[in-house]
Amino acid sequence: MAKTLFEISLCLCLAVPAFAAALPPPSPHVVKPEWSELTPAQQQLLAPLKDQWGGFDPTRRKRWIKIADRYPKMKPEQQQRLTANIKEWAKLTPEQRQAAREKCKKLKCTSPEQRARVKSQWNKYQQSRTAAKPEKSPPAVTAPVPQPSQ
Repeated sequence: MAKTLFEISLCLCLAVPAFAAALPPPSPHVVKPEWSELTPAQQQLLAPLKDQWGGFDPTRRKRWIKIADRYPKMKPEQQQRLTANIKEWAKLTPEQRQAAREKCKKLKCTSPEQRARVKSQWNKYQQSRTAAKPEKSPPAVTAPVPQPSQ
């Protein structure tokens, strides 16, 4: 009986790798939703991000979709600002995006007074840019674009 069990075990050990090799290779992990699954309105708004969409994780994709879904309910000025911000965001390098995310996290952890001070400084900066270049209006950006560290 022990010899029979040994033979069965040996056969199974030899058969398992052959069986595993016969299985189809695992399909690559598909992150949903894919670009083609977005509505035409979502695709239109998020068009600057189309080339990068494949690299976004599901959480990031869902965030962008929520933003796109809020778009129709926004005032025209907010829509223009959002459109410009998406275009600017798409131009950033991954390092610049990460720096912007970290800056945003830090800002969220500050007191309301500190946030108000930062917002005031940003508004003054925007006004100085507008005054310096009256023939061309500055892009509508709600937060400073981080510069790459050198």
